[in-house]
Parts: sequence; structure tokens; C-alpha cells
Amino acid sequence: MPESSAAADVAGTPGSPGRATGPVRVVHGPDDFARVQPGDVLVCRFTEPAWTALFGVVAAVVTETGGVLSHAAIVAREHGIPAVLAVPGAMTALPDGATVTVDGSAGRVTR
Repeated sequence: MPESSAAADVAGTPGSPGRATGPVRVVHGPDDFARVQPGDVLVCRFTEPAWTALFGVVAAVVTETGGVLSHAAIVAREHGIPAVLAVPGAMTALPDGATVTVDGSAGRVTR
């Protein structure tokens, strides 16, 4: 889905229901895992099994790729945290440290 008309809002595929607010933590790979703090919103290109431990810490997940059967969606649902997937350019549109609200039911991320 394209970005909304408000520059701070982005949309994607709803992957796990719920709503959470927290600071963005842009993670490029395992070298960034130590930067993730409890309550952060994980923003990344995709996740894979090595990333699973982060789901016990973060408040929500936003990915640039994936769908409802992706690793991020499945693990987010298992942990009961919201996830929005397939958000084009999420890693640049959502600045590290910015406070966002993730609506995993509607597939929207707002600042």
C-alpha cells in the first residue's frame, strides 16, 4: 500500500492485530540487536529465526517486506504484539528514536 497523505504516516499489510506505541528502533541486522530496548518498535527489512528473541522485548514490529505468513507476522502473533508488514521504505520513513503508534489491525503506523 502506498504512504498516506500525511508524511509521518505509512501503511502496509496488517500482520498481527493490536496497537502499541513506542520509539522506533531501526535494525539492519544482528549487529544492531544490542540497541533494542524493552518497548521499542522494531523496524527492519524482514525477520528470520535468529531475530525471534527480539519479539519478547519489542512492543511492535514493522517490516519493509513480508506478508501474513512471513516469519515476522507469525512470531508477532505468537507473542501477541502488533505487526505491520510490507511497508515500502519503512527504514527511512520512520526515523530511529521517533515515537510511533503501530496499528496491526489496520496496517498503519503513525507519528
